[in-house]
Amino acid sequence: MTVPERISWALSHLGVQPGDRLFEIGCGRGVAIALIAQKLGDGHVVGLDRSDSAVKAAKARNADAIALGKVEIVESTLADYTATAGSFDKIFAINVNLFWLEAMRELAVLKPMLAPGGRLFLFFEPPGISQIETIMRAVEIRLKGAGYLVDEVVAGPTPNTPLLGIIARPAD
Repeated sequence: MTVPERISWALSHLGVQPGDRLFEIGCGRGVAIALIAQKLGDGHVVGLDRSDSAVKAAKARNADAIALGKVEIVESTLADYTATAGSFDKIFAINVNLFWLEAMRELAVLKPMLAPGGRLFLFFEPPGISQIETIMRAVEIRLKGAGYLVDEVVAGPTPNTPLLGIIARPAD
């Protein structure tokens, strides 16, 4: 399986631990989930996507990990998804432009899903390096407005590669 650079780079910033409980928004065909599942011991990862074809592909790619109870793939919009409060240590999204366009409702949905000390990781691959600053500011404004604090902003892996990561946590 060829792994896109944006996914490898994003996962390097997630710091997946064997017992982590993770939630991926917009899991697509399940590439990131397959890589995460390999690192999990008693942990669990849920992938969410609204596309029927993406969900089918993600389920097929991760069939063994699903059978082991390490992976769950759900077809739903984020706004319609519900989880028990404190369900996840790490919530992440890779290239989900919702978070720099308009995501107040979704950010509010995510906050109670995070366990105490949990983090939200938002990763982007803008079309060009010139858009990194604009996207970063837009995401930071939305996060702050929804009651999150930005812990870290990462770019890379090289100055010419337009990748951006924003790591945040609930302010309260």
